[in-house]
Amino acid sequence: MTSRTSIPGALRLTALVVVLALVLAACGGDPTPTPLPTSTPTPPQQAGATAEPTATPDAAALFQVEWDALIAAAQDEGEVVLVFGGSAGRNYRPVAKFWEEKFGVKAIVSTGSGSEQGERILAEQRVGQYEVDIMMIGATTGSIRLIPAGAVEPVADLFIHPEVLDQSLWFQGRHWYADTEQSLMFTLSAGAEPQNMGMRYNTDLVSQEDVDAMTTVFDYLDPKWAGKIVALVPLAGGAAGTLFVAYLHPEIGQDWITAFMAPEFGVTFLEDFRFITDGIARGKYHFGIAIGSAGRDVDALEAAGAPVKRLVKEFKEGGVLGGTGSSNTMMIPPNRPHPNAAKLWVNWFLSKEGATVMHELSEGAVDPTLRLDVTSWGKTDEFARRIEGKDYFFFGSDPQYTVRREEGFAFLRSTYAATR
Repeated sequence: MTSRTSIPGALRLTALVVVLALVLAACGGDPTPTPLPTSTPTPPQQAGATAEPTATPDAAALFQVEWDALIAAAQDEGEVVLVFGGSAGRNYRPVAKFWEEKFGVKAIVSTGSGSEQGERILAEQRVGQYEVDIMMIGATTGSIRLIPAGAVEPVADLFIHPEVLDQSLWFQGRHWYADTEQSLMFTLSAGAEPQNMGMRYNTDLVSQEDVDAMTTVFDYLDPKWAGKIVALVPLAGGAAGTLFVAYLHPEIGQDWITAFMAPEFGVTFLEDFRFITDGIARGKYHFGIAIGSAGRDVDALEAAGAPVKRLVKEFKEGGVLGGTGSSNTMMIPPNRPHPNAAKLWVNWFLSKEGATVMHELSEGAVDPTLRLDVTSWGKTDEFARRIEGKDYFFFGSDPQYTVRREEGFAFLRSTYAATR
């Protein structure tokens, strides 16, 4: 808890009543209730005169009163507890710091892999401990672990900010969710991506000629790459999202997944991100596919001069929006210890200012917000920015596809188990 000077609750309530009265007075209203008449009153105006209309409080002014009250209540609580999965943990610490300084509320940040964070939250809830206010964890963990356990609540229940509530300000005029209920895992951002399955490669082992020859994800299945590829286990955070897209994609599908997991093709499936990253950088593997957040670690090694690179190339299976990672997804648990601070975080982070700060201050490249009114692209990758007028598959959050999530995960699970 941070040390600060706080205003007693009764005085704060009185102050808010005064503010509201001033707003009403400024708009021409009278905050004092008018007694009901006991008889028909005599009209005060002269015959033929027109009564002046009584102004109503301006919606923006009323929201500002509510917003100021929320900030004050959050400051009384003193802190917000944010649980970030892999990419969110790497990207959003500076954003949390900005929020902390802006509102005077301590942001306590917990980072780790999405699966680890999910298990921690479930373990706490099983013994009646509710210590988390906001979860930014990937949709795979949310779908497989958190939602079935009843560990999340509808996000929109916290929405009060006009910029958040106005769905015309969002991509295709609507809010997006990554769960079948379309209420529990809010998708706040999504990157347009060539369908390369997050491929990172070792430049000492994969030549430019090799890269130039790749025009489709089916080129990854060339026998010359047998035994030279590393991937996350299929239902680990990040990998499941990538392979779920492959499962649904009309130009990829089940046959590709079955061939990729076949023992004779020899893909090495690992759960440890560090082994994947080191394996690609040190040349144990030629390249990695569906490696989730390990891809960000490989990118960091590239920036440091390691012989690794991300494949960014238009394959024939293009036109996909990706947005199911922890940087893209927001969930809220029940029994939040700091409910006002949680509501403040949700509404600010999803506002125009919050999305702009996310673009500009995140430590790494983030996917573009799904807001339409943000004009600063900041650290978003140019290739990830949506092209106006272009059609995209949005497998992770379009309700016609999210209803097939369990079906897809079941296929991944059974196919992987059958080959091991």
